[in-house]
Amino acid sequence: MDAVYLDRLLNWRRQKDDDLRRRDSWLALAGLHWLAEGRQSVGAAATADIRLPLSSPDRLGDFEVRRGQVFFHPAPSLHLGGLPPQGEALRADTADDPTFLRVGDLTLVVIERGLRLGLRIWDNGRLTTIGFSGRTWYAPDEAWIVEASFEPADGPATIPVPNVTGDFADEVLLGTAHFNMRDQAVSLQAVPSDGGRLWFLFGDATNGPMTYPSGRFLVAEPPRNGAAVLDFNRAYNPPCAFTPFATCPLPPSGNSLPFPIEAGERYRHER
Repeated sequence: MDAVYLDRLLNWRRQKDDDLRRRDSWLALAGLHWLAEGRQSVGAAATADIRLPLSSPDRLGDFEVRRGQVFFHPAPSLHLGGLPPQGEALRADTADDPTFLRVGDLTLVVIERGLRLGLRIWDNGRLTTIGFSGRTWYAPDEAWIVEASFEPADGPATIPVPNVTGDFADEVLLGTAHFNMRDQAVSLQAVPSDGGRLWFLFGDATNGPMTYPSGRFLVAEPPRNGAAVLDFNRAYNPPCAFTPFATCPLPPSGNSLPFPIEAGERYRHER
């Protein structure tokens, strides 16, 4: 195996591991609460409508849902970072610049999923106690690097992408990668990732016994001259493999390969 390729791959895998240990990572998630119309109190007190970790203030304040927007009313004399100007709604995670409320080890943000609004909570104090031993991977193997022909979408197009909460989102369809593997002609549809890259949400025959049951993610560089390189050594688990408080997208219809992809990230079921 090419030494430069292997070094880059292993560095990328180490970075994926480090990402789980930083502040506001998936491992630091401590709650996901769906918000109802009206006001809901938030804090560590047993009487709070939304309970926060015990290290939190007894009363953080109230979240108010009003006509599809969320407003926050902080408790008196409590200092929070990230508060918007008085009277302004909180920006959800679907905005370009979401509103992150911060106090101590806590970070809170409103999330928007379909027609639902929720509150996502990070407790960064967890990171010193969870004993995360790291991601696990298949050994690198160049046989799992395939060059696919890439067929761009015919004009503006979307595909319905389900998630673990049962909602669907219409995601932009960039196009379809066609390739041969295990003596079979197969294809995967791509939605956008950052920098114009291709994001594949895919399943395969390893899901369940060896890899994450709902499928994995793969990001590829933008296609060039009608071709895209899919390196399954870089297939990785969705956030739901590490926390019950994520709302992961699932492979869209048709993005399940009929054979095992024994490459990329594995899954420890005891987690």
